[in-house]
Amino acid sequence: MDIPNGITIGSKVAVIPGYASGFTHSGSVIDLLNKQNYCWINRGDPIAEFKINGSYNNNVLSRLIASKVHSVYVPSPVSGLLLNTKLKDETLSYLEDWNSLKAPPLVNFDVLLPDDEPKPETGKYMYKNMCNLARQMSHYYYKNSRYWSMEAFSPDILTRLIDVQLSVNPLIFDVLPKWADHLDEARINKPELRPYIKHIRAIEN
Repeated sequence: MDIPNGITIGSKVAVIPGYASGFTHSGSVIDLLNKQNYCWINRGDPIAEFKINGSYNNNVLSRLIASKVHSVYVPSPVSGLLLNTKLKDETLSYLEDWNSLKAPPLVNFDVLLPDDEPKPETGKYMYKNMCNLARQMSHYYYKNSRYWSMEAFSPDILTRLIDVQLSVNPLIFDVLPKWADHLDEARINKPELRPYIKHIRAIEN
């Protein structure tokens, strides 16, 4: 999508928190914006899809008759220009410290913000549907993983997983110096973006 009319790009980047790898015990997360760097995204647009194949009821008959793929989307918490489009899977311990990070983490899902972009939505906004689906299908998490070599979760472990996921929020950082190479790449590969980002190079110099 092209940058909407009237938008002025600022000098801040929103770094979007990824999802805890524990969710893939019984589900899968699919990136929806692969290789769409330097495209515009609107707040609320889906950036990933979480899927679980099975039934809500934990009995043999239900699994035979009512099993299907259940899916929900992870929405973007901001509008802006996509820099990196990989929503990362992280360890739970890493996400527990996420909100206190003082420096930009390594390549996450990053969005260059307009100068008047409102405060990002919360982690709860992003991940509540994903967490609700995991809760509804919790009987699969209480068994050994169907997909990976993960042991069964206890109710306490699943609760901790969900609580941490809902607590992580987008972080805001200055675009320079960390994303300088991305801006140079954008100037080369997307020359139509130059009028929007030329002032950021002036800040760097």
